[in-house]
Amino acid sequence: MFSKTKESTGEGAPAEILVPILCKLWAEDGVWNGVTEDLSVAVFGSTYEEASENLRQAIECHMEAAVQTGSVGALIAHLQERAKEYGFLSLDEITPGSSLLKMLVAMKNQEIVAVTA
Repeated sequence: MFSKTKESTGEGAPAEILVPILCKLWAEDGVWNGVTEDLSVAVFGSTYEEASENLRQAIECHMEAAVQTGSVGALIAHLQERAKEYGFLSLDEITPGSSLLKMLVAMKNQEIVAVTA
């Protein structure tokens, strides 16, 4: 399983949650396309790097909207459940430039700390 949670320091500090999101990138007709498997997010770019950065930004915006609407808790639970289902995939071994990409959303106190690939 690739869903991770950092335990709190024991001083009452909330835990930081890392939420994995499975993404796909592919080239078609001279354009790179990107989608997430479990969010309604789709992007494009002229290069793999541009499409993956656009995907990172779109995921961040999607998560921020979930925070603002109060639905982030349910969304995190859904994404973590999907991560368990993807457990047969060895996502930590996905090579850079692959058509599969794992993004991680780091959240603390229901705020986005970072979105990384």
